[in-house]
Amino acid sequence: MEDKPKDITELDFFTRQIIDPDGFAFFWAYKPKCPDCSNSRLKKLKKRDKVYVCESCKKSFEPEEYLALLKYNLEYTCPKCKNKGELYGSWVKPKSKTAPIMLKFACEKCKEKLKVMRMKKAKKKKAKTDEADI
Repeated sequence: MEDKPKDITELDFFTRQIIDPDGFAFFWAYKPKCPDCSNSRLKKLKKRDKVYVCESCKKSFEPEEYLALLKYNLEYTCPKCKNKGELYGSWVKPKSKTAPIMLKFACEKCKEKLKVMRMKKAKKKKAKTDEADI
């Protein structure tokens, strides 16, 4: 298991959430290190780029290759048995940006089936101004 992240820029994805009623999950996936040189993490040079590049050796990787290198880390507290556990392994990132479930797993102790969900952004409401007050 990799260390907890110190900087969000090193991560491909992360979330912290409460699993009702008394559970908790902290899920993160680092951007993978270059498999050739292992010196730096792969990243897109510009947000709209289609390929990922190693900053050290300048080798480029297609999105499919990048996704195959992703590994997840998970710290959780089971809401059923209150067991605290850690999981890690290869992660298949959902292709859809609106997919609600990011990871399904079972508690190591009681085998309760749990899910890490994608957090939804709260929609901002436009403030209505009374023109009569102006």
